[in-house]
Amino acid sequence: MSPETETPLDFYTRRAQEVEASAEDANDRRGKWLGACVILAALVLFCLYRSFITKKMPYWSAALPIAVLAFAARRALQHRAHVLKLLDVSRYYDKGIARLKHEWDSLDDGKEFIDPDHIYATDLDLFGRGSLFQLLCSARTHLGRGTLASWMKSPASQQEVLARRNAISELGERRQLLESVAAAGNTEFSNCRSGTFEKWTAEMSSLPAFPSFAAPLALFLAPLLIVLPCLFWAGYLSLSSLWLCLIAVFALEAILGSSFREHVRSVIQSVQVPSVELPIICELLAIIEREKFSSECLSHLAQRLKNRQCAASTALRRLSRFIHLLDWESNMPLFFFLWGTQLAMAIDRWYRRHGSDLLSYLSALGEFEALLSLSSYTFEHPRDVFPEIIDGGPLFDATQLGHPLLDETTCIRNDVRLDDKTRFLIVSGSNMSGKSTFLRAIGTNAVLAWMGAPVRCAKLRLSHLQIAAAIRVQDSITDGRSHFLAEMQRLRRIIELANEGPLLFLADEIMSGTNSHDRRIAAEWVVRALVRRNAIGLITTHDLTLTEIAANGLPGRNVYFEDSGEAGELKFDYKLRSGLLTHSNALNIVRMLGIDTET
Repeated sequence: MSPETETPLDFYTRRAQEVEASAEDANDRRGKWLGACVILAALVLFCLYRSFITKKMPYWSAALPIAVLAFAARRALQHRAHVLKLLDVSRYYDKGIARLKHEWDSLDDGKEFIDPDHIYATDLDLFGRGSLFQLLCSARTHLGRGTLASWMKSPASQQEVLARRNAISELGERRQLLESVAAAGNTEFSNCRSGTFEKWTAEMSSLPAFPSFAAPLALFLAPLLIVLPCLFWAGYLSLSSLWLCLIAVFALEAILGSSFREHVRSVIQSVQVPSVELPIICELLAIIEREKFSSECLSHLAQRLKNRQCAASTALRRLSRFIHLLDWESNMPLFFFLWGTQLAMAIDRWYRRHGSDLLSYLSALGEFEALLSLSSYTFEHPRDVFPEIIDGGPLFDATQLGHPLLDETTCIRNDVRLDDKTRFLIVSGSNMSGKSTFLRAIGTNAVLAWMGAPVRCAKLRLSHLQIAAAIRVQDSITDGRSHFLAEMQRLRRIIELANEGPLLFLADEIMSGTNSHDRRIAAEWVVRALVRRNAIGLITTHDLTLTEIAANGLPGRNVYFEDSGEAGELKFDYKLRSGLLTHSNALNIVRMLGIDTET
C-alpha cells in the first residue's frame, strides 16, 4: 500500500508490526550477548581458579576475560533497554489503533476529571467511558492529561487557538518525536497523582531555610569519620587522641542532627510526593530541549524550560538524584555521616534556587503533551477540518456536521446555521430520532474548535462562544434536589453565563418536568432571555406546542427529525428537516410494546 492511500489505521498497524519485529530482533541479540556473558563468566572463574588456587597462571590472566565480560554485560543491558523502549512505542501504536476502532475499555477515560457541576462537560460526554477524552488523550503524564482536560473545559482565545493549530501542524510532521515521547521513561499516568508538585512546593515554601552555617558544618563533620582513622593508621594520631576526636565529632553531629531533626524530617517526607513522576518528566523535558521548533507556540514552550542557571531537565535530574540518594540511608548505615541531613539541606537549597521556576517547567510540559495529543488526533482523522474563526458574531455555521464519537464513515451528517437572523432552533422529533445526539455533535465540535483541534465537519465557521448545555441534568437524593429543580438551576446558570458574553446554549427536552401549558410559557421566556443576551442555540422537545415559540416574533425556526416504520417497527434516517413534524408515531410505539391496536 502506497503512503498516499494508507489510512491512519493502516499506518498504525504497519508501524506496530515493524516495531514489534524490531523488538523481537533486539531481544534475540540480547539473548546472544547473555549467552556470551555465561561463557565469559565461566572463563573468568576458570582463570581465577588457575591463578589463585592452583597458581598455574599469572594473577593478571583474568583481566582480559573480565573486561570482555563487562563489555558483553553492558551490551546485553543496552539491548534490554532498547527492547523496553520499542515495546513502549508498540503500545503507543496499539493505543492509536484502539482509538480508531473505539475500543474504549483499553483507553484512558479521564474519569477523575468528571465534574457534575460543569456547565457542559457531563452533557457532552467529555470524560468517562466512550468519551471525547478517550478519543483525544495520548499523554504520558498526569500533567499532560490535566492540561488537556482543562482545555476541554475552558474555551481558549482566538489567538491561542491559532497558535495551537500551528504547533499541532508542526508536531504532526515529526513522527520520530512522537515515538521518542512514547518511549520515554517507564512510568504510566496511573502512577501519578494530581497536584503532586503543587503540594510539594506549597509544603517547601512553608518551611524555613536552613541556617547558612548548617550545610558547611555537616559537610565538614561527615568526612572526619574517615579521615581520623586514616590519620591514626598513618601514625599521626594516637589511639587516645583518635577516640577523643571521634567522640567530639559524634557529639557535634548529634547536636547538629537533633537541632534540625524535625526540619529534616519535614523536607524528606514532603519530597517523596513528587518522586514517582520525576524520571519520566526529566526525560520528556530533555526531549523538548533537544528539539528546534519553528512555530511560535512551541518555541515559547521550549524557551520556558530555560533559565539563567541550567536547563529544566538538568535541574530536575539533580533533584531526582538527591531523592534517589535518600534511599541509600535505609539500605546501609549512613546516618553516621549525616546522610539524610545533608541531602535534606541539598534539597532545600535546590528548592530555593529552582522552586520559583518548577511549576512553569511543569506547565510547559503539560501544554506540550496536550499539543501532542491533539496532533495525534489530527493525524488520525485526516478528513476533519480546522474551523474558520471569525470576529463578531454570534455565529455557528456548519456544513456536513457529524458527531466525533461516531464512526466517521457511517455517521449521518447535517447542516446547521445559527446567526443574528436565526438565533435559535426548536428541534422536534420522537425518541431515538437523533435530537440529543445532534445537540451533542454541535457542542462537541465547538469544544474541539476552541481547543485548537480539527472538527467533524466539511466546513465550520464560528465566532468566539462560551458553551452551556442542559442535556444530561442529574437529580440528587442526598442534596434533596429533584430533576426539575436541577434543570431550573442549570438554566439559571446558562442565563447568567449569557450575561458574560456570546453563548452557545444546548437544551434537551427543556422543562420536561412540568405540564404542557406551563412548559410552553416558561420555555418561551427562557428563550427570550437568552436571545436578549445575544446567545444562540438549540432546544429539543417532544412537545409540539413548544414549536409555537419560533412563530412568536422571535428570531428562530423549527426543524425536526423524522421516523418511519410499520407494524411496531421504528426506523430513523437521522436527517434534519426544516419545518414542523406532521405525523405521530404513537401507534408504532404501542405496537412495540406488544399491544394489538386492531382490537
